Amino acid sequence: MMQNYPQYNSKQKWNHWLSAIITLIVTIILFIKVPASYVLGSMSHVYLLHKSLGVVIFILTILRIYSIIKDKVPDVIPKRQKLQRILSKSVQGLIYILLFILPLSGYLMSSRPLEVFGIISIPAIDMHNDFYTFFHALHKCCSHLLVLLLIIHIAGALYHFFWYKDKVLQSMLASK
Repeated sequence: MMQNYPQYNSKQKWNHWLSAIITLIVTIILFIKVPASYVLGSMSHVYLLHKSLGVVIFILTILRIYSIIKDKVPDVIPKRQKLQRILSKSVQGLIYILLFILPLSGYLMSSRPLEVFGIISIPAIDMHNDFYTFFHALHKCCSHLLVLLLIIHIAGALYHFFWYKDKVLQSMLASK
């Protein structure tokens, strides 16, 4: 059946939902550190998983930005709805920026090598302690901002689905 509304391509949909799931897992892991440490065996395993998934998010974000540049994105909000378009693009753009900054600041806030799933080791960058402190504060601040923006993003999608009754949410769901 032919869709009568714009659709993101399948790569963009997969990247979106995979990024969303992994971001949710990374966030939840740190909110429930102690119970997660029992499941994973130790706090070091909690942080290993958090950092490793952060690397995956970083890679997915680069692929997502590449896909946006290469394939473009559909105009799911009509041009006449200028305020909604501005809000939507602003929130999405800030989310992309944060999904880029958070893994980098997470890496830079540590004076230890970054172990990715215990398979790859990325050497630490030697810096003055003030820089580690700065990147730690940046990471924490950006993580709170990301949670806020994700809530706004989800609320916007639900607003479009339930109140505005357009196809914005469906444009990111699997087509039939």
